[in-house]
Amino acid sequence: MRHVLIIIMLFFTLQVQAAPRVLVFKSYHDNLTALLDEYRISYIVKRASVVAGDSSLSGFDAVFIPCGVEQPIEASIQVMAHGQRIQGVALKDDYASIDYTRLYALLQDFVKSGGRLYAAGYSYRFVEALGCTLSFFNNFPHYGTSGSIHGFLSDDFASFVMRDDMQLAVSYNGWVALQKANASILAKGYFPTVGGEREGPIAFFKKYGRGVVYYSAYHSSEDLLYMRYFILRTTYGMLLDELLQKAWYWGQTVALSVVDTFKANEYARRYTCTLPGGTVTIYLPSTYPVQVDVFAHKKLIGSWDSGFVDEISFYNPKTQDVTVNVYQCNRAAYKPFALVIAQGRRILPYMPVVRLSMGAIAVIVLIGFTWKRINPRKFAGKRRYWFRDGHFIHTKK
Repeated sequence: MRHVLIIIMLFFTLQVQAAPRVLVFKSYHDNLTALLDEYRISYIVKRASVVAGDSSLSGFDAVFIPCGVEQPIEASIQVMAHGQRIQGVALKDDYASIDYTRLYALLQDFVKSGGRLYAAGYSYRFVEALGCTLSFFNNFPHYGTSGSIHGFLSDDFASFVMRDDMQLAVSYNGWVALQKANASILAKGYFPTVGGEREGPIAFFKKYGRGVVYYSAYHSSEDLLYMRYFILRTTYGMLLDELLQKAWYWGQTVALSVVDTFKANEYARRYTCTLPGGTVTIYLPSTYPVQVDVFAHKKLIGSWDSGFVDEISFYNPKTQDVTVNVYQCNRAAYKPFALVIAQGRRILPYMPVVRLSMGAIAVIVLIGFTWKRINPRKFAGKRRYWFRDGHFIHTKK
């Protein structure tokens, strides 16, 4: 009987959640799949030319487009020769061109419907097709040269990496150097180019329909916090959306939003953020029990366990920088979780109030329109008289 109770408790504590369906475009020089393997994320790899022939991408939750998904033409040439004479040149049988018009349409439908997409490096054209307007130095994308990028991070990206700046090494020339992007900038910095040092965005995200697009000019197959942010944010974004919806429901301001996991050798994860003064709510993960400790200047503000509650509210007397530590309650490596900290009093639900207000306005407009149709003369105004030479010559309403 005791064993049965333990099994039942574990069943309710660790909710069964379907694994995300991930599609990765085949890359010819960006080993992104090594990072997906590192975080035990299952995926399907397809050539871009093959994806363009699919009818829909609705069977996936996340799409990764690494740098270099175009099949290099120079590596696909077959030279036929006899002795010292070249008899012919042809493309290899496995070469396939990409129907970009069809592929862009598929990706647009996918993201508009709520999908998440990550693209890197030379795959910038895909994010341009998803509403991101990019500009380049001298109108030349491949302007970057090998060297070190001094990046400055912002918002949740900086909170996740736990620093505002970092050095990123680039070992090849011709990488995509951005001058501007009409999107929410996650990282910008100074970097070497053909024309000397330049400043511009390195990574950004943009909402498109009900989904989101992430892009990073820098990419690496090394397990860096920089890459970890994009891998987990793209793959498990639906966990974060669930918690953000709660904060948005109450009209709160989000101070921290995190999607993460524990690797086999990790027992805790740590983040930093600026905690606003006033009423603060911590939305804890419902899919995976964790303990959350919040420290300010090495002093514990509070400690909570999501195994018992999924929301915690407390009063923060002043705006202050804090460190958020997350610990595992049950040892389960590589199981994802999300965490959101938001500020604002939860007096009236924001969305129901908005909907009720819009409904009331619609009713008032409808009543006014109906009354005007029933009593047109009451809304016609005064009669106007045209007067000339001492006589009324015309009247109209």
